[in-house]
Amino acid sequence: MRTRKVTIKDIATEAGVSIALVSFVMNNEACGKENYRVNKETAQRILEIAAKLNYQPNNAARTLRSGKTNTIGVIVSDISNKFFADIARCIEDRAYKHKYTVLFGSTDENPQKLENLIKVFRNKGIDGLIVVPCEGADEVIRNIAQQNIPLVLLDREVADTELSSVVLDNRRAGLQTTAALLRQGFTRIEMISYAMSLSNIRQREDGYRASMTRAGLEDHIRIHHLRHDKLGWIEKVIREAKSRGVEAFVFATNTLATVGLTTIFRNGWQVPQDFAMGCFDSNETFDIYKTAVAYVRQPIERFGTEALDLLIKAIEQKDGPAADCTRIVLTPEIVECGMPEVSRKETKESV
Repeated sequence: MRTRKVTIKDIATEAGVSIALVSFVMNNEACGKENYRVNKETAQRILEIAAKLNYQPNNAARTLRSGKTNTIGVIVSDISNKFFADIARCIEDRAYKHKYTVLFGSTDENPQKLENLIKVFRNKGIDGLIVVPCEGADEVIRNIAQQNIPLVLLDREVADTELSSVVLDNRRAGLQTTAALLRQGFTRIEMISYAMSLSNIRQREDGYRASMTRAGLEDHIRIHHLRHDKLGWIEKVIREAKSRGVEAFVFATNTLATVGLTTIFRNGWQVPQDFAMGCFDSNETFDIYKTAVAYVRQPIERFGTEALDLLIKAIEQKDGPAADCTRIVLTPEIVECGMPEVSRKETKESV
């Protein structure tokens, strides 16, 4: 037998209050606002009765009245990448506390896919977007910004736009990671990066160059650019580097470091005896084998919380005065894992 849906009228009847009061309390609860104009005991009784009767609000009607769905979209390059997955989880947890639902998508560094995801999310009625821009998507980002949709860029930025963003100080991270390798006695240091013009990648490369230049090692600067869908070429790069006496690599991303480490092990080499490593973020492989000599610990939680807070602020100000764009630059932490008890030089001489 079909059960009649519980309405706010039913709650009002049982609570002995007006329908308008019930509606006011339930709407404030849904938006995460305090019922400051209602007696606390009355508001609590209304909420308890609603829970007892298993009241289900009509979200479609509420959306029509408020123009909001309390849904946001988060688009990253690859949700299976631990860096983005961890940030996505932070965003989801914080969004839940603010009564928001989150829709996720991955671009796989494809601007057409980014554009399609934005269309899908807009059709879902999202209130705002957090986006990790991919290469070739500058116009897509600019178009969405012009449509008065609250938007926050994450991890990467788009040139010549006035958009709020949360990014790492990537130049500083690249500089300090390289400097950590130099402090441990390595001088023949090269970088393995992506063949992309992404803002974060370019800045990490600039940091590597600056660190090598400061050390008077301009002649040893070399950056190997790989396509993100052709990472198998890394084996050729590392083999050729070995023949030239390269001592260490700075990997521009965690993915590149993982592929590079696999290649090093597969060829029977060791870290740091054959190659030292500087990279971004740690992972289980580094922890198990103690392989990374230095890595950048990125403030994952701050990436998520700052991006969401900026977006919610933009959503709340959407119909008011234009909000100033905010650029939040996070400080990297460099973790130096140290050298083994037997120095690298002694190990090579004993072989």
